[in-house]
Amino acid sequence: MAEAPAGPMTGSVPLCQCGGAALDRTDRKAVGYSRVSWPYRVAFYAINAFYVEVAWTALYAYLWENGDLKLVGYSSVWSLIIYGLGFCFIEQLYFWLLQRNINLVTRGLIYTFISFAVELAFGLVLQKFGANSWDYSKQFTYHLYGCIALEYAPLWFFGSLFFERFAVIPCTRAAFQQVKEKSS
Repeated sequence: MAEAPAGPMTGSVPLCQCGGAALDRTDRKAVGYSRVSWPYRVAFYAINAFYVEVAWTALYAYLWENGDLKLVGYSSVWSLIIYGLGFCFIEQLYFWLLQRNINLVTRGLIYTFISFAVELAFGLVLQKFGANSWDYSKQFTYHLYGCIALEYAPLWFFGSLFFERFAVIPCTRAAFQQVKEKSS
């Protein structure tokens, strides 16, 4: 196997699916590979979901609010924590549901319910401290305390399935390949 340059961890290179050799979740001791640890996965989920939220708010403002082509989006640093930990939970839930042969539509409904529950819980806590960056009470008819909007159910449904397919699955298959340092 060809040597690769050092990656973010000393002596290791992140390789999707272990350099093309797909490892299943039970193969924890593949020779020369170590799984991506949960702090890296939290960061991966947080940054990706944060970006999607900023892009969504910019697109929403353009299409339904002000038509501004600057496409300025926004979020809150609190979202990094919420998304990072939330998607680590969804990751574990995904494997639990898969073991029970739960179909795609049912998984989407479960993810949507959990998304609403997390959004409501964090929204209420952040409201208590005046730190909530979203308030659906002015824009949506079917909201609960301004923290969740039922109008977003289709977005959460399809968005969570999108993240399952394009974030959770690849991230849990990723690993770091151990690369021996050349001695000088």
